[in-house]
Amino acid sequence: MKKVFFILISLWMGVQSTQAAVSPKQAEAFMNNIGSTVISLLTDKSITDQQRADKFQEILEKSFNVNAGGKFVLGRYWKQATPDQKKHFLNLFKATTVASYATRFKDYTSQKFEITGSRPEGDGGVTVLSRIIRPKGAPISIDWKIFESNGEMRIYDVVLEGISMSVTLRSEYAAVIQQGGGNIQVLVNALEKKLQSFK
Repeated sequence: MKKVFFILISLWMGVQSTQAAVSPKQAEAFMNNIGSTVISLLTDKSITDQQRADKFQEILEKSFNVNAGGKFVLGRYWKQATPDQKKHFLNLFKATTVASYATRFKDYTSQKFEITGSRPEGDGGVTVLSRIIRPKGAPISIDWKIFESNGEMRIYDVVLEGISMSVTLRSEYAAVIQQGGGNIQVLVNALEKKLQSFK
């Protein structure tokens, strides 16, 4: 169940000066709505896997800064990528995230999302604290780093029981590229293969 919120995917980017301070209460309401919606989606037995994936993609695009997250997890290799590789990578980054978690967790039931608090950060963002209540097993703690940019709140990072998902993906992607001799196309190929495995 922990991996379900890697979806919630794993996105962080350096804070830009244009971002405004976020109200903790607004950030809590923002995350409460998203968390409840995702839990409902993942546990809905009345929809198909494709419908689940489509709806999850809508949530991902509206709630997360997907492009910024993709750039961050690619790290220093972003500047080395060609324009076509960048575009292809960002599309695959989003598609694999959606496919992986929309289908893998279709069998989960009776989960509950609960906001437990929030704290303002010195960089203008807010960290919203939450947990997943499960019928069996201890609750799972999840922290969400939220910023407001251009009048809209977006999630930039998800910290699952103390581990930043964006930093984790950045390390994993860098390892794949390094094992491929520094060739970014190796990662692109790996993500394409991963995406095909869900079809």
